[in-house]
Amino acid sequence: GTRHILEAMLTAGHQIDTLFMCGGLSKNLLFVQMHADITGMPVVLAKEEESVLMGAAILGGCASGDFNSIQEAMEKMAKIADVIHPDPTQKRFYDNKYKVFLKLIEHQKKYRTIMQDI
Repeated sequence: GTRHILEAMLTAGHQIDTLFMCGGLSKNLLFVQMHADITGMPVVLAKEEESVLMGAAILGGCASGDFNSIQEAMEKMAKIADVIHPDPTQKRFYDNKYKVFLKLIEHQKKYRTIMQDI
């Protein structure tokens, strides 16, 4: 899932080195830690509980010309509650699980082709 999407974005030339997480699942520290471990990237948790409203305010600030970039607006307006770093002892485990995931995708594509003939 997440790692697959990130790898596609990186391959397309986007630079991503940190994940930002908000919402209900961001309160589940096991879920957050797994995302850090699976992606190998730190996960930043926002201090603001109403992240959607903060995001809208950040975009509004950019649209009004108060900030030169989204990055600048984020740095000035948003506060960080915590940063969860990847656990290097879990890398091998999640790398192997990812290999299985990629094989499952390959097989699923074949199954989809078979079912299209119906």
